[in-house]
Amino acid sequence: MGVNLFKLVARNVRRNLRRTILTTLTVALATFIFTVLVSVPASMDRIIADASTTLRLVVNNKTAPWYDLPARYCDAIRKMPGCADCVAITGWPATWRNVSEPVFAAGAGPEIADVFPDYALSAEHQRAIAKERRAAIVGEVLMKKYGWKVGDQVTLRASNPPPMDLTFVIMGAIQSRHYPNTFLINRSYLMEAFKAHGMGDVDFAWQLIVRADNPDHVAMLAKEIDEHFANSDAETRSETESDALSTGLSSLGNVRGIVFSLCAIVILTVMLIAANSTAMMVRERISEVAVMRALGFSRALTGELLFAECAVVGIVGGTIGAGLAYWLFSGGVTLGPVLNGNGALYVMAAQAMFGFGAAIFVSLASALIPVAGALRIAPALAFRKVI
Repeated sequence: MGVNLFKLVARNVRRNLRRTILTTLTVALATFIFTVLVSVPASMDRIIADASTTLRLVVNNKTAPWYDLPARYCDAIRKMPGCADCVAITGWPATWRNVSEPVFAAGAGPEIADVFPDYALSAEHQRAIAKERRAAIVGEVLMKKYGWKVGDQVTLRASNPPPMDLTFVIMGAIQSRHYPNTFLINRSYLMEAFKAHGMGDVDFAWQLIVRADNPDHVAMLAKEIDEHFANSDAETRSETESDALSTGLSSLGNVRGIVFSLCAIVILTVMLIAANSTAMMVRERISEVAVMRALGFSRALTGELLFAECAVVGIVGGTIGAGLAYWLFSGGVTLGPVLNGNGALYVMAAQAMFGFGAAIFVSLASALIPVAGALRIAPALAFRKVI
């Protein structure tokens, strides 16, 4: 009976092939959008969860994070108990070929390899950086976005004063998913360029990144840093990397609420479209339902047949939509301001399966009212009744 039912479902799905294809494509498109949307908060959660295991502290100016800190603070921090290393970071907002291709370059010293072991900078990369002052190590997602490869020369133009162009040679790719948009450059080279363009001889850093030697020393080290530089010209505020990222992402507003609202709109829209298609399908099949009931088919078996046809649309559409989203975004895609420059959007298998399940649920839920109406009609009345 199962094989015959399967053949009957397959035959009925092909009866109005154009409508079936259009409905399936609608479900596929909605599944694609839904899967990508639910991956945004999931990516944000993953960024923060990953950062909670790095043992890193982000040290900013206590007055405001956009004020600079003296880079020499790292010399004192390295001597503190529990400190594995410290690196001064100086940012340089720039563009590549035009303003629609932004690149945020981060200048750092050789200590970056010890503070960010998750960057997996090999000894070869470190030697290349030491040999070539114009060397850049670039995140994989950013390289994919702009089509760069190792060995390319890239000229960046400053987004803010002073106006200057700097050329870099890409020496390697950063494998880490924590900061896949990073354009890491030699900080000494950047500071010399600032000096040559009239910004003085001040060795400033946007922030300091400190790595503790074990989890038990993270809180103690943060307190020690802030107490050491209390009442100085540039007091500090130290927080864990996960807290810093949470603060940065929260500045975007209630992204999670917006995303879930959009998901609800997508599901409701597709449900209405699928329900309309199912209603037309049932309307055409109402006489066949009456014949089946007269021949002894139970309501359950008849309903199983109708729901199976809707399930086929959901399965095929969900597979196309969720599969396409996973294929395009499983490797990550940078969204710039959407994630505030931190991390990237990744569609993982869990989100793809969630989108696939949502497609099947919507397809079946949209059939409830039309199918229930058809099954309630007595066979004798079904030939004259329109659902």
